Order: sequence, then structure tokens, then C-alpha cells
Amino acid sequence: MGGDADHAYYTYQILNPIEVLNLVSSWSSLHQERLDGSGYPFHVREDDLPLGARLMAVADVFTAITENRPYRKGMTREEALGALHEMSAKRELDAPLVSLLETHYDAIAHAREEAQTQAVREYEAFREALKGGSGT
Repeated sequence: MGGDADHAYYTYQILNPIEVLNLVSSWSSLHQERLDGSGYPFHVREDDLPLGARLMAVADVFTAITENRPYRKGMTREEALGALHEMSAKRELDAPLVSLLETHYDAIAHAREEAQTQAVREYEAFREALKGGSGT
């Protein structure tokens, strides 16, 4: 493991001991797994992947490819759906969930955009609070 792959494992390590969060721990720890077993960190295959983890995997990929990042612009609707369908054709993502996302694409994209805007606002407020508290 290393770099980006670590977060799913550490999520498991942190959340798994907290019994009330077992379901959340399972889903979030397995969201990088792929139906064909090529994911990480546990290489869980389709039959052992809970629906919640499959849903989080689709949502995670959707968010990663459609939101603007400092180093690149997010994909268009057509590009994103093409990538998601390609991943489902290769049995990396759950095809029925990708189809469900496509059916509700506009609403989901809008919710993602609103969440990203809010997160940027909160981050900027946090940075300002740090500046104010540091005496600089």
C-alpha cells in the first residue's frame, strides 16, 4: 500500500472498532473495491461487496471525475457517463447503479456541485479563522 490506496484501509482501522459505525465502516472501507476483485485494500469481489459499498464506489468515481480539481477541469456529462459505463462494462462498477446515476444525473450533479461549493466556503472560512488566530 501507499499514497492514495491507504485511505480505505485506515478508514477501516479507525471506524471498525466503533460498533455503532460498523455499517458505515463496511461501506466506506470497501468503496475502492471493484466487482472483479481488482480494487483495494482487501480485493473483495462482487459476491462479498455490500450494496452500500457498491453505491459509494459509483459516487466516489462520479465525484472524482466530475468535480473541478486544482490540476484539471471536471469531465462533462458525456465524458463522465462514458467513463462510468466503461468501468461497469469491465465489471469494476455496478452497472445497475451506474444506470440509476444516469437516470438521475442532473439532480445528482447539482447536489455534488452544491456540496463542492459549500465545502470550498467552509475551507476558506477555516483558513481565515487560522490566520486570525495565528497573530499574523
